[in-house]
Amino acid sequence: MKKRSGITALLASALLLTGCAAHEEESGKKAEALSSHGYEASVKEPSGGSLDVSVLRGAEADYDPAPSPEALAGRRPIVAAGVVDGWQQGPVLESYRGGPLDYRVVMKVKVIDALKGVKGRESIPGDLVFIELDQGPVIRDDSLSPEKWKPAKSVKDFAKSIPAGTRVMVFPAERPAHEQKVHDAGGRLPTHARLMSVPPQGLVFEDPLLAQQKSGQSALVGGKEPLGVAGESPWLEPKTMDELIDRLRRNGFSE
Repeated sequence: MKKRSGITALLASALLLTGCAAHEEESGKKAEALSSHGYEASVKEPSGGSLDVSVLRGAEADYDPAPSPEALAGRRPIVAAGVVDGWQQGPVLESYRGGPLDYRVVMKVKVIDALKGVKGRESIPGDLVFIELDQGPVIRDDSLSPEKWKPAKSVKDFAKSIPAGTRVMVFPAERPAHEQKVHDAGGRLPTHARLMSVPPQGLVFEDPLLAQQKSGQSALVGGKEPLGVAGESPWLEPKTMDELIDRLRRNGFSE
C-alpha cells in the first residue's frame, strides 16, 4: 500500500495561498485516484441530504478498496453501528521542525449494534468508540510562525456538519501510539479508552434527511470516501443503516 506521508502533504500545501494541511496516515484518497486500482468512483452518491462529509475528505492516500461491506468487516478487528455522540479536540502533533502543527479531531460513537470485536473490549468503555480523524488544513498567516497557524475547521464545524445523533457504522482498530511529537493530547478520554483509526472506507453514515424521503435514493453516505466503486458495487445495495446492519449479520457478523 502506497501512502502520502503527512509531512510531504504539509510541505506541498504550505506553498498554497490558502494554507497548508497535515494529513492522517490512513486518510481517504480522492475518488478519481481509485482508477489506479482498476476501479472507478461511483457517480451515484446520494445528494440533497443534510450531512456535510466534505470535512472528512481533505486528504489523499492510495489503498486497495474492499469490494463489499462484509469484505471490509472481515479485515477489521472491530465493527459497530450506533450514533454520533459528539466531537472533541484530538491530539495536536508536530509535523516537522518549524512547520505547521498536525491537528486531529475525535468523533465519539455510541455503540448500539455490536457486530464484531466490541463486547468485552477494555478500550471501548461504556460502549463508546473514539475515532481519531484528520482535522484538515490550517490557515496560513505569515504574521505568525507556522506552529501558531490554526485549523480552518473547528471542532464546532465538524459537529455542525455531522451532528450528534447521526447514525453511523464504523470499522475501527485501536490506534498505536503517535510517532510524531505530541504537543497537546487533546480532550481527555475515559479510563482505559483508546483512540481508534478507520480506513478510507471505514465510516458509513445514514443521512437523516434522506432517510425521511421516499425518493428511492439511498440514505447511506460514505464518510472519507464515496461508497461505490466499480459502478454497481455491493456497497450501494443497502439503502438504510438497518439494511447494512442486516447484511453484515447475514454474513456472520454479530455479537
